[in-house]
Amino acid sequence: MFLDRLLSPSYRIRVFKFRNLGPEDVMESFQKRGGRISEVPEEMDLELAIESLLASHYGNYVYVLKFKDKKVFISILPEKIMEKRWPSPDRFIARDEDGLKRFLLRELSRKSLLFMEAPTIIIWGAVWWLIWKYFESYPLGSVLLFFIGFLLNDFAKIFEYFVLGYCRE
Repeated sequence: MFLDRLLSPSYRIRVFKFRNLGPEDVMESFQKRGGRISEVPEEMDLELAIESLLASHYGNYVYVLKFKDKKVFISILPEKIMEKRWPSPDRFIARDEDGLKRFLLRELSRKSLLFMEAPTIIIWGAVWWLIWKYFESYPLGSVLLFFIGFLLNDFAKIFEYFVLGYCRE
């Protein structure tokens, strides 16, 4: 909640992983609200598919719908949508369209996941190395760090938001 007010994101992303429902059941809810769902084609270049999806849809709520049969659908709506029978989504925010593209590439392609997660791993590796070096001779510092960890988590989210263009909400 604090991050939303501070960062004022352009896009709110919800990633649903459906195990018990099929695409037909979910599409019905989107069509009732006037939304269009686009399937992510496997044979087409993923970056081109994301570009065409963003050009043909409008809104600031992005829904990534994953089903058990490995089908993935994306929908962009101007309003929030949620059904009681749906599972709890993973929630993300994106700063701008470039951050949204990076997030969708990371979420949809396992090969680009490695390249997209590399900056995050480098950032956290540097943070942990600095903490280890600083608290190596100060054992009480690790206890103090535990209590400050919640603040550091929000700081890391803000840093990822400005560097990568998206972060977990």
